Amino acid sequence: MKNAVDDAVKGFCSNIIGLSVQEGKYVGNQLYGAAIALYQNGIENQWYLFFKKPTLNEFSKALLFEENLNEDDLDDLVKEVANMIIGSAKVSLESANRNHDYKIGVPDFLGHVQNPSTLKLEEILLYKIKNRTFMLGRRIEN
Repeated sequence: MKNAVDDAVKGFCSNIIGLSVQEGKYVGNQLYGAAIALYQNGIENQWYLFFKKPTLNEFSKALLFEENLNEDDLDDLVKEVANMIIGSAKVSLESANRNHDYKIGVPDFLGHVQNPSTLKLEEILLYKIKNRTFMLGRRIEN
C-alpha cells in the first residue's frame, strides 16, 4: 500500500500539478492536515496528509490559478488533494490486486496541526516540491 501511495503522490505532482517531486527530509510544524481512510479487505488504513501553507499555495496556483487562499478554501483544497492522491492509490491497488476489496472514505479536514508526531504514525512519506515540503503518514486502525 505504501508503494501505491508513493506512486500516487508522484503522479499527482508530475501529471496533475506539473511539478517535480523529490524526497523530503523534514516537514516541521504548523501544518494543515487532512485524514482519509483507505480500507483493504475491511481493515482501515488511515492516511494523514500534512502541508505547510506555502506548499498548498503551490498546489493552488497549479489547480485553481490562485494563491493565498482563505481558510475555507484551504480546507477544501487539503481535502481534495487527499482525495486525489489516496483515490489514485486505491485505483492502482485494485488493478494490481483483483482478489482484494478496497474502499475509500471521505476526507476530513484536521485544521491546523502543530506537531504530526503526536499521531504515532506507522509509516511516513516525506516530499519536497519547489523547496516546499509535505508529509503523508499511515496508521492502521483496529
